[in-house]
Amino acid sequence: MDTLIIGAGLGGLFTGALLSKQGVRVTVLEKNPTIGGGLQNFVRGGELYETGMHVAGGFTPGDSLYRICSYLGIMDNLDIVRSDVVSSVTYADSGRTYDLPAGRDAFVEYLSGLFPEERKNLECYMDAIVRLSHEENLFYLESGYREHSEEFLMPADRFIAKYISNPELQALLAFVNPLYAGVPGHSPAYLHVMTSVLFIESPCRFGSGSSRLADELKRVIEQGGGQVLTRCEVAKVTVRDMHVTCVTDVRGREYAADSYVSAIHPQSLLDRLDGKAFTAGYSNRLMSIPDTSSAFKVFIRLKPGAVESPGCPVSVTDSSANVWKRDGDWPHTVCCFMSGNHMTVFCLMDFSEVSRWENTRTGHRGAEYEAWKKERTDRVLDLVEKRFPGIRQKADDIFAASPLTLRDWYGTKHAGAYGYFKDCENLVLSQVPVRTKVDNLFLTGQNMNMHGIGGVPMTAIETASAVLGNDFILNDIKQIK
Repeated sequence: MDTLIIGAGLGGLFTGALLSKQGVRVTVLEKNPTIGGGLQNFVRGGELYETGMHVAGGFTPGDSLYRICSYLGIMDNLDIVRSDVVSSVTYADSGRTYDLPAGRDAFVEYLSGLFPEERKNLECYMDAIVRLSHEENLFYLESGYREHSEEFLMPADRFIAKYISNPELQALLAFVNPLYAGVPGHSPAYLHVMTSVLFIESPCRFGSGSSRLADELKRVIEQGGGQVLTRCEVAKVTVRDMHVTCVTDVRGREYAADSYVSAIHPQSLLDRLDGKAFTAGYSNRLMSIPDTSSAFKVFIRLKPGAVESPGCPVSVTDSSANVWKRDGDWPHTVCCFMSGNHMTVFCLMDFSEVSRWENTRTGHRGAEYEAWKKERTDRVLDLVEKRFPGIRQKADDIFAASPLTLRDWYGTKHAGAYGYFKDCENLVLSQVPVRTKVDNLFLTGQNMNMHGIGGVPMTAIETASAVLGNDFILNDIKQIK
């Protein structure tokens, strides 16, 4: 069997590697010169920067990602650096800093010491997030289907408030909010739950860059007789009688396979379909689902020894009352990730901020854009200064990437940091199955289910199993402890 995958991001590479382990010959076509999507790294001034995967979790023995990567034979090559602290959270208005320890017991004990009246509530809250995380079977590599509870689908902010009374503690427990672009009253609790469990239990990062994971997944595909081709942008997916016959790249080269997997944004796939594939209603639904927020990033190359590494992600929020706030005086929260001799600062930002320049190219966006980017960079640095005083003077180089750059890196129309937005007010809208009405066309990636390192590999298992028509992959992975 031959399978062709469009897109060499996290979803495409994991799906390709899983299929390769089952004897499928896989070809992956990637439009960019570098594979990996959010796993991509780049070098500037001799320093290696990550574009997206700044923090990870789930790579401790027994965890799902550990078992998946062990099954693929790549776990020992990933250079995982573990941390004893999940996150260091600073509120600029009060100057208070909280260093949240890893591990459920240590996490509860630390916060109970600060909020003793909430100890029982914290224990009940932790029991709840673990219980709810088991409602998503593939998160623990379990098979079958479980009915979702009311809590699983309620707004994340309301879920926290159901268990915790103290507003400051409520804010602290929302520390993972930027990792799924949470919106109060809309983002479902399961996103908060799964992200929290993943990072509280086993926080880590890639010591030598996240691109190592992309390279290892590529190696698995090549060892299985497949190939990963860069600078091969797919221009057309030809469909006849509800069956894909071939894909054609922008140079006119055709590629044929038995099955096809789209790992690009569904809206980008629609632009490439040639022939009747989806109903008008289904296509309109895919086009109408909003994306999550995008992001603005500031990269800081530090002078040697100028800043001591905190050894964990650091978030700085202007006030604990604003952890969910998106409007008003941007940014309210910055997330700082230090690696090697540099710091990457991540801030959620709506794509509408840059939509007036969306038809321009890098380096040719004009003076107005450059002035706008500098002003936004200064705002970010002002908030970073609240935790790292004198950061500007301690830097050898500071540069920024707007949502337009992220759009180009990730190949999405509006640079949604975490794919389609999941709204608990209308979850049916954003539920996109991996199977399509085209009999040999499948979908994978963060738009299908949960995003990120905790979700995309699980969707890859589902997609690869759908291509094969069996559960051999899941059954084989479950044998690994």
